[in-house]
Amino acid sequence: MIRLRHKNPRGSIAPWRIISVLLLTGCDKSPDVGIACPASLPSMVANQQIGSLAHTRDSNRSYRQLSWIYYLDNSAATPLFDPPLDVIPGSLSVAESLSINTHIAQRLPRFESLFRRIAKEHQIDWRLLAAISYQESHWSPRARSPTGVRGMMMLTLTTAREVGVRNRLDVAQSVRGGAVYLTRIYDRLPETIHEPDRTWIALAAYNVGMGHVYDARDLTLQAGGNPDKWEDLRFQLLLLEQSWWYRQTRYGYARGSEPVRYVENIRLFYQHLQQPQVLAQSD
Repeated sequence: MIRLRHKNPRGSIAPWRIISVLLLTGCDKSPDVGIACPASLPSMVANQQIGSLAHTRDSNRSYRQLSWIYYLDNSAATPLFDPPLDVIPGSLSVAESLSINTHIAQRLPRFESLFRRIAKEHQIDWRLLAAISYQESHWSPRARSPTGVRGMMMLTLTTAREVGVRNRLDVAQSVRGGAVYLTRIYDRLPETIHEPDRTWIALAAYNVGMGHVYDARDLTLQAGGNPDKWEDLRFQLLLLEQSWWYRQTRYGYARGSEPVRYVENIRLFYQHLQQPQVLAQSD
């Protein structure tokens, strides 16, 4: 048996920070917080030769779950395997850039003044509010999903009632409701969370719920990470899809990959909207 052990980021190996270890079928959790796995586990993983992110896929399906071992170090090592999820900040694809630029030219001019006004009311960067709305509905006032969320900010009936929205298809009500809801979440977060992480974590809670974010914070602490940092927290959100982990939490199962993708998409859209030459298209 090969033993994979948690590294203590506060100890003598401070440059290393283990974020999490997801048990795979065939591994056992030892009393001293180590993970004992069969010797057949790929040697690079077993020897902890991990860069920013690594996971293993067993082609014969003998391991029914992925083994995710997250390490951050001071090196520029590249991942040994392709990440299973699009959770690493990157850049918009050509198709995504074409799509958002088309919508900036054709749709944003109708709503930009509204975004600016409501964002100012709630002390939010209007481009962030616009990026959230783009992620939710592509700036389509009548957007709806099979689950029943509707409007520019795709509010649920429950959320709409909480923030005083009577008509989710009314653009101003929808955008203002989304801004109110986000601000409430932002203000409820612990004071130890600072920018820019506070915004990203608030967006994750906006998408998946505050309870699941707090569960992910607990898992981050258990893994020796910093629950006030989005870069640490986002990996723990992924674990909420895995029964071994969500059974240890208060709020249970969540589709943790969704808020991670949600936040990273908004970050990319927000970054795109901050480019002066891009917004010039809407003039």
